[in-house]
Amino acid sequence: MRGSAIAVASVLIACGTGPDEIEAPPEAHAAVSVTVSVVAQEAIVREIVGSGTIAAHKTTNIGPRVSGIIDEILVKVGDRVQAGDVLFRTRNDDYEIRSRQSRAQARLAMAEVAQTERGLRRIEKLHAQGVASEGRLDEVRTAFETASARRESAEAGLAEALQNLTDTSVKAPYPGVITHRYVDEGAMMSTIMSANSQVVQIMKIDIVAAIIQVPEIHLSRIHIGTPARVFVDGVDGVFESEVYILNDRVDHTSRAVEVRLPIQNPDYALKPGLFARAELIPEPREVVVVPRGSVLGPTDARYVFVDEGGVARRRHVTVRELDTRRMEVVEGLAPGDGVLGGPNLPRISDGTAIAIELAHADR
Repeated sequence: MRGSAIAVASVLIACGTGPDEIEAPPEAHAAVSVTVSVVAQEAIVREIVGSGTIAAHKTTNIGPRVSGIIDEILVKVGDRVQAGDVLFRTRNDDYEIRSRQSRAQARLAMAEVAQTERGLRRIEKLHAQGVASEGRLDEVRTAFETASARRESAEAGLAEALQNLTDTSVKAPYPGVITHRYVDEGAMMSTIMSANSQVVQIMKIDIVAAIIQVPEIHLSRIHIGTPARVFVDGVDGVFESEVYILNDRVDHTSRAVEVRLPIQNPDYALKPGLFARAELIPEPREVVVVPRGSVLGPTDARYVFVDEGGVARRRHVTVRELDTRRMEVVEGLAPGDGVLGGPNLPRISDGTAIAIELAHADR
């Protein structure tokens, strides 16, 4: 018996395995090292992006003010004009003649009034002396009133004739640039029952407007005075502006609302019709944010892990996109909560023992 024990011991020694080297039972799994990020509340500004077109401050198709042949056009496309500059003239020979006729008729009417007034004064004296009858006084007074009415009519006719003569020269209503010329000299233009009597088009573009379409979902965040930055195709630089007009109508097809952003354009660098993109900057809003790397799961089932007494616990959250580093928490977390993160995050599941490496705020 003793010899057998000695033999076994000899075999163990020969194999290099001593009594102290026999395998021990396995220990519990080690805690997974993770980091903790503090959920924060921040005021953020999220720009609202829209696109649209540059439009002139004013656009007017200008036609003749009196009918006749266009005798002279003094401007061409591209000309810059000031308010009061003559743009074109209608032939004024007929209007000169009519103004002379009206002036003569006004003088005749004034002479008739003077004559009947003198007669009225004389008859009034005779009537007061009992020489002239009441009927004669009424007759002379009626003649004076009739002459006065003719004078007023003649003066109105003269004023109209002189205005028509003045209107043969058509002037720019405001400073601007000529953007279209519809006819040439010699064209017969009528102002009566005519919808196509334009001669030139003028635009006021020392101030232009970016007419921008913004998705209707942002309507509650926009108001008159909301700051904006405008970018225009083909023109370098950024143009600062603000919402000046907010259209009350929402387009039922595009589901967009129109805003107008004025831009100073003293050098006429911005041309009506250019494509424009705008970034509207609404007032900041308070949101709860969490590091993007701490949010796991598919889009419709997002979750994070939190520390509960050294153990990872899974918590469902509702989030939405914010930027490349953070997500906005809609539901499930509050400011000050801690969420787990770090390179070992994929190794943990609900109930995994954890060891906190470093608590920090990842913002």
